[in-house]
Amino acid sequence: MAVAIGIYGGRVGFTTLPPSLLIFGGLMPLMMIGQLPTLAYYALSPRKLSLDEQAMIHGGKIYPYAEMISIGSYVSKAATQIRMVNGKQLLLRWDVWLGCEIWERILEAKTLPHLHRKACDALERGEKVGFGPGASLGQKTLSLREGDVAITAISSIRFVNESNMGAQRRILHVADERRELTVDEDQLCNQHVMLTLLAEKLAARDADETVSAEKS
Repeated sequence: MAVAIGIYGGRVGFTTLPPSLLIFGGLMPLMMIGQLPTLAYYALSPRKLSLDEQAMIHGGKIYPYAEMISIGSYVSKAATQIRMVNGKQLLLRWDVWLGCEIWERILEAKTLPHLHRKACDALERGEKVGFGPGASLGQKTLSLREGDVAITAISSIRFVNESNMGAQRRILHVADERRELTVDEDQLCNQHVMLTLLAEKLAARDADETVSAEKS
């Protein structure tokens, strides 16, 4: 279509311009059309966002932290996707607000207590807790899309930034002595809860190992 626009431009009198420039000119309307959802978000998204003690206020509407059941990364931290108990979903594009990393950390801190308690209750009932399509956690096992790893065998947990065709993404790497499992951060939700639970379980493991070493 862009080539056709360029050819049409030549027919109506722009023959003095290089063909490549004509084609680029034809691409511009297509590029603008492709960006319409983003432009619409910038134009229509409420600019007012505040995180109070008990709730987030977005565009004059109140969203209690206790009613947030899922917080996930969208396009590698370009936005945060929030799901509420009533089924409503919000997408916070952090490029709209300054200090996005601070906003996100505050949001995670505010939602951690009730989401952590809910996850612990499920684990105590012997249930697995899902963290999006990419991961789930049981009492003794962490399951990622590539397989399972015993929590007591985990040797490292780290995020790695990767670039794919110019797009940045973060990959979670979890390793034991035999292998390393990975999952794209965009496949996770409530990862702050998952990482907290893992940290607690690993700390308990290390404490048990220390006690056993002292007894021996």
